[in-house]
Amino acid sequence: MTAAGPTFAPVESALSLPSHRLALDKPLAAGDILAIFAAARRLQAHAHAGTIGKPLHGKNIALLLGRSPSGETSALHRAALELGARVAEVPFAEPAGVSGRDDIRGLARMLRRMYDAIDCGTLAAVTVRQIEQEAAGVPVYAGLALEDHLVQVLADLMTLCDHRPPSASKASKPSILYLGDPRTKRGRAFLAAARQIGFEVRLGQRLQAASNDATIFVVDATHHPRWALHSPSSMLDEARRSETHRRVMQAVLLDTIERV
Repeated sequence: MTAAGPTFAPVESALSLPSHRLALDKPLAAGDILAIFAAARRLQAHAHAGTIGKPLHGKNIALLLGRSPSGETSALHRAALELGARVAEVPFAEPAGVSGRDDIRGLARMLRRMYDAIDCGTLAAVTVRQIEQEAAGVPVYAGLALEDHLVQVLADLMTLCDHRPPSASKASKPSILYLGDPRTKRGRAFLAAARQIGFEVRLGQRLQAASNDATIFVVDATHHPRWALHSPSSMLDEARRSETHRRVMQAVLLDTIERV
């Protein structure tokens, strides 16, 4: 029998929280954020070395699809498959009214029996909460791969950390110029997390981004939902950014599923 692959130590602080805590309105402490980064970097190192194995071998994950699925394999689907999980895409149109709540209750209980984790994609928050209540004991995610999920916020922040120029002084505080509305849920979560791990954050305008050489990074959040991340010299590499997002998702999957 082929071994399932390496066993990854769970993240002690952040990912030991229930999966619903990974939300934009529930900020994490600095230690939690850095623990997630460490887990994602371990996964990245194993992937590059060809030793990532299949740590979720034998696990089943349900991805609930809304009324208009794109037909493309999602980033979460691919991330879970790489870890050896079996992934089922389950079409689900949210029902309305009292009978609809009964339908959701029945679906959630069925999913709890059949799957080790459930991702609710773009379903309404109230539906996600009901599924989470009825599927107690199984991790339920509120769209783990979505641009507006905390995982994307953390992945973008980790990308900035990993692109810090080697010439930057370790004693100096890394700096971000944030362009866009800081009052959105995603904006607030990003700025809070950046400050937690030691970034100096400035709110500014596009003209400042062109003239302020002292700013190490520019985060352009003016075009929702896809933010643009820039180093002092250029836009950051999208392929590496996507890989970082995948590794953060995988860190969440591994810890929350293996802990159940």
